[in-house]
Amino acid sequence: MSRHPAPEELLLDYAAGALPEGPALVVALHVALDPAARRLVETLSGLGGVLLEDEPAAGVDPSELDQVLAQIDQVAVEPPPMSKPAPAGFEWAPPALRRHLGAAPRWKRKFGGFEEIRISLHGDSHRVSLLRLQSGKGLPVHHHVANEYTVVMQGGYTDNTGNYGVGDFAVGPGGQDHEPIADPGEPCIALLVEERPIVLTGVWGRLLNPLIRWGWM
Repeated sequence: MSRHPAPEELLLDYAAGALPEGPALVVALHVALDPAARRLVETLSGLGGVLLEDEPAAGVDPSELDQVLAQIDQVAVEPPPMSKPAPAGFEWAPPALRRHLGAAPRWKRKFGGFEEIRISLHGDSHRVSLLRLQSGKGLPVHHHVANEYTVVMQGGYTDNTGNYGVGDFAVGPGGQDHEPIADPGEPCIALLVEERPIVLTGVWGRLLNPLIRWGWM
């Protein structure tokens, strides 16, 4: 069980299919890595199905319904697609993430010494980034002005809100400054989904904020 589970209201929105693609992806990874979150989502999904079954049908002509069902019976049912194999070096990636990675994804070194792979989601304005921090390295000191969601997939990190390991889910601490530092051992790999750009608060960071807002960093 995760020490830092996703908020239940977020899991409920995920089960109902009400999340934008970026937040839905980060929650899907949390669900894949945390058995307790997976059981809760399955329970919520089942409850939603029961509620739908209890709803009375309104204004449905039985003869029209029979025709629709007959047409459905004639449609060939294809088996579900097999999970996409993980690219070399990304064996840790859950299937929900693999479909967003190319055949040979490459890490790009960014300001601050961490590495990033940007993930493009069509029709979603969230910034979605796969980050890798080597042991003892961290992100620049910053705070948030909107929602940020993080799920750890390898290693772990520590900041002033706690210690986060594989499967843990973090909600950005809002206006509180924080500086995530990778724990000792293997690199920390996490997926971050940001509603709006972060605000750097270090001495040099303030000079770089315009570049972040313009999407150059």
